[in-house]
Amino acid sequence: MSKKRILIVDDDPTTASVIKLYINDLGYEIAGTANDGKEAINQVRSLNPDLVLMDINLGKGLDGVDTAEIMTKNFKTPIIFVTSHADEATLTRAKSVEPLGFINKPLRETDLKTTIEFAIAKIDSTDDEEEEKPSGSVEDVLIGLYSLTPAEARVTAKLLEVPELSYVSEALNISLSTAKTHLKRIYRKTNTNKQSLLVHKIVTGPAGAFMNKNPNSD
Repeated sequence: MSKKRILIVDDDPTTASVIKLYINDLGYEIAGTANDGKEAINQVRSLNPDLVLMDINLGKGLDGVDTAEIMTKNFKTPIIFVTSHADEATLTRAKSVEPLGFINKPLRETDLKTTIEFAIAKIDSTDDEEEEKPSGSVEDVLIGLYSLTPAEARVTAKLLEVPELSYVSEALNISLSTAKTHLKRIYRKTNTNKQSLLVHKIVTGPAGAFMNKNPNSD
């Protein structure tokens, strides 16, 4: 499993440096750093980190809550808030973003370790359980026919569009290794062992008939 990539957002260079040291000690990868909301949003857009450690108080411009809200809305980025002090109204706003945790300053490595591990477990659990609903009825048919998970159904549907895993990876915003893992499970459930056989089986079976009758179902 690849290291989780963490973006650090803090307007205090000293605190950011301490967090970087802790994260390196804990075995995670530093995706990047940012000292204000605008820079942080640009970093998320370009670097696509697995997790963001977000200081609530960022000085001028967007505060950490506003920045996190933009990230979660546009990029579905998991957030952990870091704060030394915040009034009740700010904490209420922060909770509305549904972060994966809060860490109080001054930071302790043990607190950082526990909170990050909890957040990553939550992220991985969400991926494994495939809590997202399928995006279209073609995927519903694939789930019903082959007992695919929603994620496997999404991968299969994209392979029907373009039978290339690189396309699937980019279209679904998942890593190539994740796409390959899903494909192995899809092969097992559909009793196939090649992409060409998989696509042929789908388009010539009940799912293909459904797609022909419902060309806009995806």
